[in-house]
Amino acid sequence: MTNEGCYSCRLNAADGVALPIRERIFDDGNWRVVHAISSSLPGWLCVVSRRHITTLSELSAAEAEALGPLLKRLSDALERVTGALKCYVMFFAEAPGFEHLHIHVAPRLPDCPEDRLGPKLISYLGEPEERWVSAQQMDELAIRVRKALSEMARRTD
Repeated sequence: MTNEGCYSCRLNAADGVALPIRERIFDDGNWRVVHAISSSLPGWLCVVSRRHITTLSELSAAEAEALGPLLKRLSDALERVTGALKCYVMFFAEAPGFEHLHIHVAPRLPDCPEDRLGPKLISYLGEPEERWVSAQQMDELAIRVRKALSEMARRTD
């Protein structure tokens, strides 16, 4: 199921190879991992449902089963790539046009200011556009995260 007015559905329907690497860090058919747009925090990722759903209660068994291990692997990869002490995981999906289920996975960096710890980290999404992570930087991080995920998969095979 797709929704024509939905940002995530439009990107999910696009030819994956045509999308920039920041929009296709990982895709298992249930979940697509992307670098967050409009963020001033490098490495802020979103795990986007491939189906148009708006709540966790709508997950299929396969989607739910894949989500936990994916969040664990992404946290591990972000810690390695960014030097994060941990990763915060958040689900809101409330903004108009962005109700599609997407889960934020954001690195908590060692130099994170006190006024941005915990739920205050969300302020990285409210910065002026000139402070947003550039497309080039998102792509560079995406390549590094993809490589870390690939290396982890090889070690568990």
